[in-house]
Amino acid sequence: MSTVGIVSVAQRMLNVRALVCDVDGVLTDGRLNYLGDQEIKSFSVLDGFGISLAKQAGWNVALLTARGGVAVERRARELGVELETGQRSKGPAFAAICARWNVPLENVAYMGDDWLDLPAMLQAGLAATVPNAAAAVRQRAHWLANVQGGAGAVRELVEAVLGAQGKLDALLAQYLRGEGA
Repeated sequence: MSTVGIVSVAQRMLNVRALVCDVDGVLTDGRLNYLGDQEIKSFSVLDGFGISLAKQAGWNVALLTARGGVAVERRARELGVELETGQRSKGPAFAAICARWNVPLENVAYMGDDWLDLPAMLQAGLAATVPNAAAAVRQRAHWLANVQGGAGAVRELVEAVLGAQGKLDALLAQYLRGEGA
């Protein structure tokens, strides 16, 4: 078997300059909770801090979801990231986000958990997923988190990539000095 053209996960991590994430099942546990007519979503502060670290490292970050909603809009505002909602065709939407940023697809990590995410994952330089993702998604991902969606998987991805890039220790040092963002 030839290894020409095969890119290692470590090399893919070195190239990452931006992150696009699905919401339901990645930033949340994927459950839909309703209180009357209101939809309630739970987000992990671990993921929020991971996104903050990615932004401190100079990355562009966006959320790309087929479902929108007030809770998702609020979370995107709190995190200061772009939000694309109502996108069932995630491949073209992902490519459009990257083009708007002027960041090549191979320099973007995408984290998703279900079949709708596959077109974006197949274009991304680093395709990541969570253990509770659909089997077809886990099979096509370059990297698999140890924790479930909604429990800090995005934070784990960001720290893994920043660690591979040699940037994680410098960010941690800022916080140890009390200079963190």
